[in-house]
Amino acid sequence: MSMKIIKTEKNYIVPDRQMLFDIETTGLSAQSSYVYLIGLIRNEGNKCVLTQLFCDTFSEEKELLKLFIEYMSECDCLISYNGTTFDIPYLNHKFGRHALRYSIPTEMSLDLYNELRKKKKYLELDNLKQNTVEKCAGFNRTDTFAGEELITLYTEYTGRERLASITKNPEVVAQVDALRAALLLHNSDDLDGLAHIFRNFGALDISKKNLQLKTDVNDFEMCFLFERPLYPVRFEISEPGYYLNNGKNSAEIAIPIKKGELKYFFSDYRNYTYIIDRDEALHSSVCSGIDKANKRKCKKNDAYIRRSGSFIPVPPSLIEYCQENNLRLFKTSYEDKMFYTELNTDEAFLYAYINSLL
Repeated sequence: MSMKIIKTEKNYIVPDRQMLFDIETTGLSAQSSYVYLIGLIRNEGNKCVLTQLFCDTFSEEKELLKLFIEYMSECDCLISYNGTTFDIPYLNHKFGRHALRYSIPTEMSLDLYNELRKKKKYLELDNLKQNTVEKCAGFNRTDTFAGEELITLYTEYTGRERLASITKNPEVVAQVDALRAALLLHNSDDLDGLAHIFRNFGALDISKKNLQLKTDVNDFEMCFLFERPLYPVRFEISEPGYYLNNGKNSAEIAIPIKKGELKYFFSDYRNYTYIIDRDEALHSSVCSGIDKANKRKCKKNDAYIRRSGSFIPVPPSLIEYCQENNLRLFKTSYEDKMFYTELNTDEAFLYAYINSLL
């Protein structure tokens, strides 16, 4: 006997070097149970393929894990539903137990359950169980087994598999095939459901290719208008930095515009000198000719320059983008937690801004 690899072509769009995955185990504790099935969906060439790595016996667990590590070598992002809490810690424990010297980095994980938790109060779903969310995303599963029932099912499978390999009894072989099909179906449905959730709720990539966008800027706000909904459920979000209305046939995001004067604070404040009559900081290298009575060494809260104009709030997830693209981040005061950047209608910036909200 050897581990089985089952491949099924799928009609999903999965970004290159990203992989949807789900595991099936004989219990919740990695110390006292086994992982017997790992399913994953990824691109292989120009096709999207579901691959299921299936163990006929518990003794094949290490072989299963080693093969999964090979798949991971071609992956930058691992997409799951509650994988950060269960699947990934479980596998990492197993890697260590089998001395495989591998661990899935936390930063590789995109856990759609965690992403949806952030929007739970707006989505009007009864709960965030995968079965509930995948139905909302348009998927109805064929599998009828609950997760705990699969443990008994797999235990029965391993026993009958051993019997079938010895006796070659056609009736037992047929029973084994039926049990295996049921186990694979549950995992396949989990991944099909995950793929629907990913398509409808997860990591939306707003670009010209997949969503028509119109931008309207007035004195008070910048509005993004979408010709179709962003999510399959209707809801509104009203936060200090933005407003989102996801309707039945369209969607709108409104960003408030702040007019007036803001301050940009230098992080390397020790290299700056505060000029009293200018109420601004200058680099100390150009301050030698300024009267000593009109200057002092900067502290963190006065190492700034002032800028007047129109600004928009910066979501925390956009801060790194602004820094990488040399877009200055302004604040009303040093203690203020809200960052702003100058109003910018550059197309690349607008798409990055929207994606940071979603």
